Amino acid sequence: MKIKDLRFLNNLFGKKIIHLETPHIHGEKLLKHLKKYRDCKVYCLTPINYDFVNVEFGLKLSKKQYQKFLIEYYSKLKKDCNLQLHVHLNQYPENLSNHQKEKMIKEAYSFFINQLKIKPTEIVFGWYASDKSSEDIAISLGLKIIRRHLHIYDRWIK
Repeated sequence: MKIKDLRFLNNLFGKKIIHLETPHIHGEKLLKHLKKYRDCKVYCLTPINYDFVNVEFGLKLSKKQYQKFLIEYYSKLKKDCNLQLHVHLNQYPENLSNHQKEKMIKEAYSFFINQLKIKPTEIVFGWYASDKSSEDIAISLGLKIIRRHLHIYDRWIK
């Protein structure tokens, strides 16, 4: 299947499942979109992915400001949407130490628990890149690992 065909299918069928990576850029469009899809599921990045977001999309916020922004933004979303974890470890997670993977996954999980007052039950790894040790860490936290599925990215919303 070609990338453009996959994107078409995702746009057609995946509008209620969103991978949220750029709320600092597309946040208002997403809020408008979600008014149509109140029973949506949103897989959210956390401050642990600050460096990823800064490199990939650019940030004009410090890490502390980014965390504050995410708490405020996700607090708006959690009223109408099922928020779950989305963590970008690395495209080659086997090249990360187990300590680094555990730190990233547990910090993302703790952000949800402590800052958002949400107990996540699912995780989607960025690029669907995970390995046995990262999956074991997620499972130990009671997280179901979501593999490939139809979805859209917040930046695709028009």
